[in-house]
Amino acid sequence: MVARRRAGRLVELRISGHAGFAAAGEDIVCAAASALVMSAAYGLQHHCGGAARVADEPGHDYVLALRNAGDPRAQAVLETALSGLRAIARSYPGYLDVRISAGIGPRRPKT
Repeated sequence: MVARRRAGRLVELRISGHAGFAAAGEDIVCAAASALVMSAAYGLQHHCGGAARVADEPGHDYVLALRNAGDPRAQAVLETALSGLRAIARSYPGYLDVRISAGIGPRRPKT
């Protein structure tokens, strides 16, 4: 799981792959992480004026991207989800990795 920040604000949560704690459909780590991200998406869309884009991408990536990173309510929702994901990672080490990335997208090499 990667959380992306821009100028100190959360702008994206990206979950990739399968946790491997149990079989697909029975994995409580995957279910917990998915529930947090889906709840954050719902909160952003319904309580913060539709400030988020949610995508279920090929390769089993689930992406929650914030459109208005300056909205303090939206930041509170995303920071709460990130706190929950970190708690899951602490409780199930080796099954969920939470990383923080500065910026959006891959860096381009200097020419």
